[in-house]
Amino acid sequence: MSVVRPLEPSDIDAVLAITADAPEASTWSREAYERLASTTACGQYEQGFCQVMEQEGRVAGFVCYRVTGDQAELLNLAVHPSFRRQGVGSQMLEETLAATARQGATRIFLEVRHSNTPALRFYERHGFQVCGRRPGYYANPPEDALELTRQLPGEEPLTAPSPFGISGSHSS
Repeated sequence: MSVVRPLEPSDIDAVLAITADAPEASTWSREAYERLASTTACGQYEQGFCQVMEQEGRVAGFVCYRVTGDQAELLNLAVHPSFRRQGVGSQMLEETLAATARQGATRIFLEVRHSNTPALRFYERHGFQVCGRRPGYYANPPEDALELTRQLPGEEPLTAPSPFGISGSHSS
């Protein structure tokens, strides 16, 4: 049975171990996670949230995000190697999308290393689209980030602009 719950101080070692085994995840300090875990029972810190998924009595993965007005940003998501390819990341992401929508966000954004093909495919499967590029965003090694975005549940779907500059539908 899997449970998604707020980050607790006792989870921090497991979260740090996951990030050590996931070089594609953002590396944060122990102090950053301690602030997230200690501020409220909901794991909220300056409009940020961090949750863990627990499976088989272990932290299988974690997700951190923030909501500001109608915008949400996925800050970090990683899954322990022994729980990958079992739906843990998808479940955490789907719960995050629903939670941010309940908090009033209508869109969510994130950055991914340009070379992180598995993550790009993962987010594409969950309805994210590339919306920009941030040159030199990452260090160690230096690399550009792709900005991704997705509408959240409950919002009207976007109408993609025509590549020819034509809007609306026309019949002939």
